[in-house]
Amino acid sequence: MSSGQQSARDRFVSLAFCWGEILFEITDRFEILFAGGVTEVLFGCQPESLTGKNFLDLLGVQARQVARTVLSHARHSNGRIQDLYVSVERFDHRGQICQIAGYYAEPEAGSPVGRYFLSLKLMPNAHLERTMSYADGFCDADSFCDMANEAMARRRDAKLSLISIPDLQNLFGEMSRGEQRNIRLAISSFLHAQALSQEEAGTMGLGKYALVHADATNIDALRDELAALLASITERDTVDVRTATITGQEDVDPEDLAKGIVFAINQFKETAGHNLTLSSLNANFSDLAEEAVKTVSMFRNVVTHSNFSIVFQPIVSLKDGSVHHYEVLSRFQGKFGESPYRYICFAEETGLISSFDFAVMLKTVDWLEKHAKGTSIRMAVNMSGQSLLDDGYRQRVDELLGRKPWLKDFLIFELTESARVEDLQTADIYIQHLRSKGVPICLDDFGAGAASFNYLSAMAVDVVKLDGAAVANTIGTVRGRAFMKAMGSFCRELKVETIGEMVDSKEKMAFLQSCDIDFGQGYLFGKGELAPQNVAQDIAPLFA
Repeated sequence: MSSGQQSARDRFVSLAFCWGEILFEITDRFEILFAGGVTEVLFGCQPESLTGKNFLDLLGVQARQVARTVLSHARHSNGRIQDLYVSVERFDHRGQICQIAGYYAEPEAGSPVGRYFLSLKLMPNAHLERTMSYADGFCDADSFCDMANEAMARRRDAKLSLISIPDLQNLFGEMSRGEQRNIRLAISSFLHAQALSQEEAGTMGLGKYALVHADATNIDALRDELAALLASITERDTVDVRTATITGQEDVDPEDLAKGIVFAINQFKETAGHNLTLSSLNANFSDLAEEAVKTVSMFRNVVTHSNFSIVFQPIVSLKDGSVHHYEVLSRFQGKFGESPYRYICFAEETGLISSFDFAVMLKTVDWLEKHAKGTSIRMAVNMSGQSLLDDGYRQRVDELLGRKPWLKDFLIFELTESARVEDLQTADIYIQHLRSKGVPICLDDFGAGAASFNYLSAMAVDVVKLDGAAVANTIGTVRGRAFMKAMGSFCRELKVETIGEMVDSKEKMAFLQSCDIDFGQGYLFGKGELAPQNVAQDIAPLFA
């Protein structure tokens, strides 16, 4: 060994023991030249006894092709190996997941052989089974959009590619959890090896991935290599892998880049895997950005000119059918009439939702000024998680409540998209500020996820709205009834009222009543109308 190679090994040994438990130096043909660390734990032997063996033979059968592919890619690209997850055959025949990091060193003068320097970190299998997303190592869609925008603005030669494996769901249906884990780790290791950096690979759901990579990356070759890798692991003739590369972002204004990425990712998430084509995704970035900017412009015009209408849906007492308040819902004209939900989601993802929330509030206030005098009617207006943390939105709300203090007797703020509220402490400070002015706060979509209880414990509110899907999933079972009753009891202990949403049948109404839920909302009691309807008389037979 030359002095230069010895020096490289010494540096690697001194650094890698800070990260991993076992170190390897192997040739570009995977022959082990050096091993160090706690090899007895995995292989039941001293490090020096591994010298001369093939490194790939130490891995599980499915992991060998993954490791061969990732290591070979590093050899022919930037030499970097990171986030390579493999299963290792322990000496006691139990599987062990390891994470591998390292680098490839080109052959030095006089040597025909290059070397890999690898560090293995033992991963707790049980932990990986419980938190598969951590094992995948992928960003979620929202985080990936932020990261991709930053990366592509920084490197104008970068490209965004979308990868679909439409058969993955069916494949998983035939596999054990361990086999599923190995497939996911293989996809993760492979795509991370192709990404510009560790964070620049994301998942849009099972079988849908996105990748920021160098312009020089051959995506067709990547697709074929991933398909061959998965076919080898699953012992199938072929596995369908599809890709779409978004091009032309060099011609897009950097300020529009984020909107284009969001638009592309959202289209990808909504596209069925078998339909992933360049044409179906409209995958020229200039076109995507142009459509995104056009949609933003249209939405801003809708907000500026109040080019939308509001309707009122009743929330009624499940004890006697009296109307407690109305939720204010928006309706669009023209193109936006296709799907209000879609465009509101677009507004949330492009940072426009706070302006729209305030526009809805102004239209509601205008209606109240004209029609609510002499009544005790209350209106619930939506306030997204983004709006709650937006300084401009909060300032405008405070100024409006300061000019019209009577609004405290007519408004309820309904917090939507609470899952996006990361700074719960700051959020609660403003929520309590509104409540101190006499304006009640409702937490929407309660029960839709485990985090709901964290939000309720961190933010004191007056009402929670039980997620309609959660109600539908619990109805008709003993455990479901017990769960819903427990949620109702939990809220009563906190002196918080409860609303069950999407009540469209007598069965759901009776279920919520049996669980002591206070109020109901849904088509059984009334749809959104241009003017609030006192539905108490119409629905009285339901309470007879």
